[in-house]
Amino acid sequence: MIASGFRLRKATDFSRTYKFGTSYNHQSFYIKALQSKVSKTRLAVVVPKKVSKKAVVRNRARRRVYEICRLNWKQFQPGYTIIITAKTDLSEVPTQELETNIVRGLKNLKVIV
Repeated sequence: MIASGFRLRKATDFSRTYKFGTSYNHQSFYIKALQSKVSKTRLAVVVPKKVSKKAVVRNRARRRVYEICRLNWKQFQPGYTIIITAKTDLSEVPTQELETNIVRGLKNLKVIV
């Protein structure tokens, strides 16, 4: 899990990122990223009830994405706000494939060098 100082929490940060951020779209998830004036990169993972009505399934998907980001955290550029939103049930996607797709999306948005 990523430290709480690097997690995106405020509603204003979410709305600003959704409104002005650049996006990467994949069949399983999409990523919104916005370069901010804050010196550290902050991240949020959103798994809506549309994906699954069961909280256990949503939380497992959220934890998997956070772990992938934590393992690649040293590659992240400072000063970004990132929102990763799941569109489908991520439990069926193999971890290695999910990691390569997330890293590819973050490289496309120039969040990871």
